[in-house]
Amino acid sequence: MHNFVSVKSLAALVLLAGLAPLGAAQADTQINHASGFCNAAGSSGTLVRQFQGTLSNSSTTEDLHVLCPLVRVSGQDFTGIVNVQVVDRSRTDGIQCSFYNQRAYGHAWVWSGWSSPTLGSGEDNRKTIVFGSSTSQDKWDGFHHIYCILPPSDSVYGDSVLASYSSGG
Repeated sequence: MHNFVSVKSLAALVLLAGLAPLGAAQADTQINHASGFCNAAGSSGTLVRQFQGTLSNSSTTEDLHVLCPLVRVSGQDFTGIVNVQVVDRSRTDGIQCSFYNQRAYGHAWVWSGWSSPTLGSGEDNRKTIVFGSSTSQDKWDGFHHIYCILPPSDSVYGDSVLASYSSGG
């Protein structure tokens, strides 16, 4: 009987030890999004949704403006870091993005300003646009989103791509 209790106690300690890292991991939550959640926002560009969840602008003359919602961790005092992964294929215009942190009823918000435009030089010009963490406007009910402008398709390298975006950390 004594051995049974020891094995049982040992099993409980192993279980607790295995769960301990979860607390630390939850504090550094990163929520990833496919760009398929984004929608065109008042522009003349041509939104193309790719099967794997990315989107691009196939227009050869017009920019594409997209608005992308961010799922966020509720109850946090800070917005977390926002990363936007893009492939900028335009040789003349760059991809620009901005980040919004808004209160639940839209009566107060913070805008990051525009990122410096990425300037493509080839078909594999991958970039990550980063917005640092800031104080959350409404830690329980507010929402976040990004707004990006994709340049027209390049005659040599093709469409610029909004691949994915993430928040948290």
